[in-house]
Amino acid sequence: MSLEEQAKDQICRSYSDMEAANLDTFCPSWDDKTILLVDDQIDVLITIKTMLQTCGYAVDAFNDPLLALDHFRKHSHDYRIVISDMILPTMSGVEFIKNIRTVNPEIVTFIITALDNIKDFNTDLLYDSTVLQLDGIIHKPILLADLCRSVGNRR
Repeated sequence: MSLEEQAKDQICRSYSDMEAANLDTFCPSWDDKTILLVDDQIDVLITIKTMLQTCGYAVDAFNDPLLALDHFRKHSHDYRIVISDMILPTMSGVEFIKNIRTVNPEIVTFIITALDNIKDFNTDLLYDSTVLQLDGIIHKPILLADLCRSVGNRR
């Protein structure tokens, strides 16, 4: 095993040792594609990006959904997962995901929200009289073990 593989393996083991949830089960294979992350709040964006990297994922982060959408249209083959905040400045996170799905209907998608009332929905969100199928909803505050588990279960 190369030094880089040992380091990556150690990250997974360290966090599984620290968490009762046994994160080893949810550490991705290092051949997985990148996650596209969108949140307009820079501090939240950096925090979630760091958490996802701790889980072992490569992450491209954008604070502007229009730039992220343009980038995704050009590089959709590079991504396996898209994670977007619910509330964004130029379009909602749901609208963003809807646009992402027009480019790649099979992409795994998550919405991040601090809203309590969304907990009553399952993973189907009503938007503009259509149903948008999400692969998951990530609730703030976000715990590392929960994030790794949620994303790891859908990859």
